[in-house]
Order: sequence, then structure tokens, then C-alpha cells
Amino acid sequence: MNIGNLPESIQNKLIAVIKSITDVHSMYWIGIRTNEHKSYYYFNHKKNTTKNKNWEITLLIVSKSYINDPKDFMGKVFTKMNQKVKIFSIHYTLNEIENRLTEGDNFLGLVLNENNRIFQESPLFLTGYNSHPVMYQRIQERWKSRMSKAEYFNSKLDVSDDTYSEPAKLLLANQAISQTCAALLWVYWEYKPPIFDLDYMIHLCQNFSKSIKIVLPKHFFRSQRVYNLLCHAQYNLNYKSLHHIAIEDGYYASDLAFKFLKAVRVEGKKRLTELAKIHNI
Repeated sequence: MNIGNLPESIQNKLIAVIKSITDVHSMYWIGIRTNEHKSYYYFNHKKNTTKNKNWEITLLIVSKSYINDPKDFMGKVFTKMNQKVKIFSIHYTLNEIENRLTEGDNFLGLVLNENNRIFQESPLFLTGYNSHPVMYQRIQERWKSRMSKAEYFNSKLDVSDDTYSEPAKLLLANQAISQTCAALLWVYWEYKPPIFDLDYMIHLCQNFSKSIKIVLPKHFFRSQRVYNLLCHAQYNLNYKSLHHIAIEDGYYASDLAFKFLKAVRVEGKKRLTELAKIHNI
């Protein structure tokens, strides 16, 4: 099937590129965003206008062998697609899929359907979504657990210390936002990401969450800078001996984490109410 408004030629090339990197059994699309950029140039009576269009696609990929480094895989696809298509991929092996479907997996029950499928070698035995009061209790408990962790990290940001370390503060904010993203992914998709990479998790949440706009980088410099610092907080803390992070950057990151958690509390409560009806609570 065609993915959203992705041209068929781009889709066919994407499928071919992914198949060139790993032995694929099937692929399912979850979300797609289109970005268009226009640039205008006028100098010495010469005019020039250029238009660039690229896509961000969230995919579930079922391969016959294990993908050791999903970030490296995504980077290879981005390069081979001439930086026009950036994927945020979720990976399972065929054996994992078959085992999870046998045991019951609601995330796969939602994603693995013919409306999402863009490539498949052979049919899978699909089980569908499992609704039951016990399932709702499980969702609610894990949601509370993730939110509790996020609140803990946020509480450590809201202290007045005699000793300051902006790189350490950025890492706390990174963890607070990561746990909040994990809570969202669980309450919406019942999915636990295998890699806790902040940029990756934020883009997964972008498929369904309105609150995620709070932490996405804006067009002004400080927002772009702090987003980059947040995404690389672990590396900066551990491997950079000299840190040029302003106190204002730390405050900005902390404020993002607080606002995001506050918004997600409201969004999550609404989602749990919807799930309660689905699971007949």
C-alpha cells in the first residue's frame, strides 16, 4: 500500500534500501510527517528559488536476524535515501514476533494489520487487541511507575544547591523527559522502547501526543541549543572535560521538563479514561 502522501518511487526505493541492509520479512508503517523547505536568493539582479521536501517515517520492521544497533541502521537508511527520508524504526525478529503473538502482545495486535503493511514475504498469524480489566490494571500500574520515576527526576531539578553542575542538571532533565516519554509510549501503544535515546523517543511520541510539542525544538537559537544538549546529556557529562553550558540553559531545560510532565499528567488521565471504556472497567 502507499504510505500517506509518500510518492510511490520514494516508497519503492525505501523498501529496496531497507532490504539491502537486512533480510526483511515484513514492514509496517505507523506514522509519517512531511517537511517542506523553501529558500529564496536574490543578489545582483539574479533570483533563485529552491524547494526541498523530506519525510520522517515511523516504521515497524520484522527481520529474520537481530538488528544489533538500531541507531546505526536508521543512519544507514537516511544516508542511502540521500537524506530525504529519515526513519524511526522499531525492530523485531520474525521469531520474536511469532512468540509475542502466541503469548499476546497488544502493541503488535494494533500495528500488524493490512492497513499498515507495506511489504510482507508471508502472512503472520494475527491475534488482534486483547481487552480485559486485568490488562487495564497492567497498563495503569506501568503508567504510574513511569510517571513516578519522571516526578523523582523532576524533584531533583527543583532544588537549591551550593554546588552547581549544568551538565549534571541537563542529564537529570534528560532522564525526566525520557521517563515521561516512556509513560506516554506505554499508555498509548503499550510499548516499551528497547533504546532510551531521547530524540528517538520524542519522535515516536510525536505520532500521537500533543504534549510532545513542549519539548520539540523551536526555531530560535536557545531552543535548538538546549534540545541538542538534552539529547547528548549523557555523552557531555561523561566525555567532555570542559563544559560551556550556561546557567540559563539549565533553567530552560528544567522548565521544559516541568511543563512536559504537567501536560502529560492531563493527557495520560484522558487516555486512561478512554482505555477504561475499551477494557470495560
